[in-house]
Amino acid sequence: MRVPALIIASLLALMALAGGPAKYAFALSLSPSTDGRLFCLFLVGLRDSAVVESRPLTRESFIRQVQGRTFSHANPDAEDLFRKYDVKACTLPPDSAAMGFLTDCTTLDDLWKLRYWEYPVKTADSQHMAKGWSEKPLVPSPRQMQILAGYGLRYPNGLIIGEQLFRLLRDMGDPAWVNNYRNGG
Repeated sequence: MRVPALIIASLLALMALAGGPAKYAFALSLSPSTDGRLFCLFLVGLRDSAVVESRPLTRESFIRQVQGRTFSHANPDAEDLFRKYDVKACTLPPDSAAMGFLTDCTTLDDLWKLRYWEYPVKTADSQHMAKGWSEKPLVPSPRQMQILAGYGLRYPNGLIIGEQLFRLLRDMGDPAWVNNYRNGG
């Protein structure tokens, strides 16, 4: 069945009025999720740098899409974006014989530390409370927000999008960066 040219022209005109098709990227929020996770991962659609669409991603889906093992609108060329952006904790060493994919990204385990000064979920009395990197109990300090602003985060519940997200994940693997974030130097 052929679609009449008038309908196609109308759809193209509507897309042009709406700013064209969205460009997709991965995004991160340091806000806790409704299902108990201490951060949120997303696939976002952007038009003129504004988020026009947002789909939550599970940790596993995010990792598979970022590594190019599952199709993603944000990674249509199926690149290993962890490798591209040098997120060492999320890639196998280049001299690894397997040269496959890790099934997890341990840097994601540290994301909560950017927002909290200690692990915010109550643990059993016999367990030691893990320490975060934040200078304040529930949100980064103003000094730490200035550091996070370098990754596009304007407020604690905002989004870090695209390349900035991968720069943050890479930098979190650098002990000097962590020391500066935690202690100011």
